[in-house]
Amino acid sequence: MEAHGSLRAVAQRMGLTQPALTAAIQQLEQELQAPLLVRSKQGVSFTAFGQAFLRHAKLMVHQSQRASDEIAQMRGLWAGKVKMAISPAIGLGLLPRALRQFSQQHPQVQVHCRDGLYPGVAPLLRDGSIDFALTPVHRVDLEADLVAEALYSSEIVIIAARHHPLAQATSLADLQEGQWVLSSPSRGPGAVIEEAFEAAGLGAPKVRMLCESFLALPGLIAASEDWLATVPRIVYEHCAVQPQLAVIPVRDELPRPTICTVRRHDMPLTPAALQLVAWIQHYALKQSRP
Repeated sequence: MEAHGSLRAVAQRMGLTQPALTAAIQQLEQELQAPLLVRSKQGVSFTAFGQAFLRHAKLMVHQSQRASDEIAQMRGLWAGKVKMAISPAIGLGLLPRALRQFSQQHPQVQVHCRDGLYPGVAPLLRDGSIDFALTPVHRVDLEADLVAEALYSSEIVIIAARHHPLAQATSLADLQEGQWVLSSPSRGPGAVIEEAFEAAGLGAPKVRMLCESFLALPGLIAASEDWLATVPRIVYEHCAVQPQLAVIPVRDELPRPTICTVRRHDMPLTPAALQLVAWIQHYALKQSRP
């Protein structure tokens, strides 16, 4: 459990006196009949009860703001915020066009974007920190309290340094001795090579590293004559080190992760969030047409 400093510092940030904050916490603990904080030499941290209450408190704060935004937007006052997490593939692809249209339509609505992939974004969806996520997701892996609406399939390529000894390989079987860098844990969108090897009856690939930064991954691959990785084609096409990379021309069919809009099933989107999602769906449909 991580320490969070002193109550005095927290009270100052909140504009309260320390005795007032302490009294409020004690009253809350009495109402809940459970200790919320534990004090040590390292500072103040949450008990297990405190962690549980914090999750609900965050959700209540976010829900209150979302309700205020929704009522205002229903009255024609288009302001407030839309908060979302996005995968690199959609951030480099159709999202800029959708955001341009949405911002022209509703210039007073603030849009907050952060990087994120499922399942890593699930806690942010649950506590209301974000309204929705745009991320690849296996429907069979989707947790019961979340819903996903498919947008489009993302093309995946295998990359290596241009002078990698396997750069001209034409089959996954040729890559069995390759050393792989994954961009997400197993079952995630950055580990599709495991799924591809399994489908081809090749066993497990030799994973040497996990790099969850799509900004750093192409550079790592370009700088090594040993490592291989899978990335969305659009990430490869937009990376700064593209001239130093090669797309390995394997003939085997690679998995195509489905980019989805993911949200809590019991948390309706505000009118502004719905309109932004509608623009994203519009450009996803245009992109999927031949």
